[in-house]
Amino acid sequence: MEINIKLEKSDINEDIKYRNLIGALLYISSGTKPDISFSVNYLSRFQNSYNEMHFRYALRVLKYVYLTRELKLKYCKSNNADILDCFIDADWAGDIVDRKSTTGFFIRFFGNSISWKSKKQNSVTKSFTFAEYIALSEAVTEVNFLVCLINDIFVEVCRPVKIYEDNSGAVAISKYGNFTKNSKHIEVHYHFIHENVKQGNIEVVKIESENNIADILTKALGNVKFIKFREMLNLKV
Repeated sequence: MEINIKLEKSDINEDIKYRNLIGALLYISSGTKPDISFSVNYLSRFQNSYNEMHFRYALRVLKYVYLTRELKLKYCKSNNADILDCFIDADWAGDIVDRKSTTGFFIRFFGNSISWKSKKQNSVTKSFTFAEYIALSEAVTEVNFLVCLINDIFVEVCRPVKIYEDNSGAVAISKYGNFTKNSKHIEVHYHFIHENVKQGNIEVVKIESENNIADILTKALGNVKFIKFREMLNLKV
């Protein structure tokens, strides 16, 4: 996707096989191509309101898939001391239609990507910190599920699991539970993050934005940054 592309809803053109194409791209992005997850998630929001322009952008994603067909997710031995870790990010109010934010997270197993998600959030948030906090809660839910799964079938995961977050406000709320008057409107079920921290299940770690690979799941990036994160995901020939 190009940077700053903002598509709008339109009357449906039934002659275009848009939904078929998006369905195929969603299948690819969920299993082997995390680098197209944001673009496909964004385009999937228009399945009931698409026209020729939406279809052209979907075809561009398909062309990218074809041109990068030699890139594969590599699962390699790693010196990563953490059995499981997670990177999260959020794009605040990025949807121009309803101003909802986008959640993105990667979960790695010995440094190899095993789970990722790019998803529009269900509720509107009033600040970037709140959007990041909601993304954090969704990632923690997935982390806890994978910890139980890996413990049952493979090896015991050492706690706490490190979750890398680039928003200082979200890190502070998760660690110290400093819910100010400006943050009390966040629904209570999101505060379970703080409980997971207190129980030693997770550790939220501040990371610089330029090293946060989850950025590729929340917004369109410039070519240099996109390729950098793609390589960090072990998408290689």
